Amino acid sequence: MAPTSNSFRLGPSGGTGGLFFEDKPKAGTEIARIYIHFGDYIDGLRIEWTDGNDAYHGSCNGPTIAEFDVHHQSGEKLLGFDGSIGAHPGDGGPYVTSLRFHTETRSSEVFGKQSSSAFNYQLQGKSNDYHIIGFFGRSGKYLDSIGPLLV
Repeated sequence: MAPTSNSFRLGPSGGTGGLFFEDKPKAGTEIARIYIHFGDYIDGLRIEWTDGNDAYHGSCNGPTIAEFDVHHQSGEKLLGFDGSIGAHPGDGGPYVTSLRFHTETRSSEVFGKQSSSAFNYQLQGKSNDYHIIGFFGRSGKYLDSIGPLLV
């Protein structure tokens, strides 16, 4: 996919393990769906765009898989997400332990297990100013860190 030229990043939040990733959606495409694989940590994400392309971050083999549909057909866009960071003794980390996504009109359930180290990427202002078109961060066995890619 060719990257959107006027995009920018915020963050990321989380640990420094794993390998760097950055989504490169085509100009004009929106996030259609996000699949979240989780257990004690966020194991991975699968991002699906409106043009049918997708990307995987992390191992994507956690014990639970959930889906968040952005409802792009109704003009909704992803405006934010929040979550938490944590690690169990001996597990390495820190890793992303929970995520929740927000559009103009609704929020997803909390995926994963919340911890006391929280982060929040919530866009303020008019809903048409900026929105999330992808993510960047680090991942390996788990999702180590995450930040939004905005346009």
